[in-house]
Amino acid sequence: MILTSHRVPVSPRPRIIFFSFEKRAMTDHSKLLPRLLEKMFPREEDREQVVDILGQYGSGDFHREADRVRMAILKLAGRSPEQVRYFTLQACRDYRDVLAGAEYPKQMGHYPWREKDPERLAQITAEDLEQYQSWYLGILWEKAVNSDS
Repeated sequence: MILTSHRVPVSPRPRIIFFSFEKRAMTDHSKLLPRLLEKMFPREEDREQVVDILGQYGSGDFHREADRVRMAILKLAGRSPEQVRYFTLQACRDYRDVLAGAEYPKQMGHYPWREKDPERLAQITAEDLEQYQSWYLGILWEKAVNSDS
């Protein structure tokens, strides 16, 4: 009698999808990021400092979508290099927390997996997308920040 190991097939864990990506606009983060940096940090030395800080994310092989995460860091940090440093460290620990806070704030506060009304969930998703696009378009369209102030 030949003994063989017999494995019971294990079904994979069910995937829980927290966000609705189907209506998500495709954003070219690699083109937007340098323009956002110029608008948010008009002084070259400030911009160089922030670029150096943001460069800490993306160096690890487990860091995903570096430009997208860097934009999310800028959204959460605003124009503060100290906050850029803080959120960059957060992203290095778990980039999903930074993306969720920047791109999906209403969904994260509303717990969409508990939402029973698909129309309400679609509304929340659309509001999150709109707030994110409004943030970066608002910065790109604003007049240059006076570097003296």
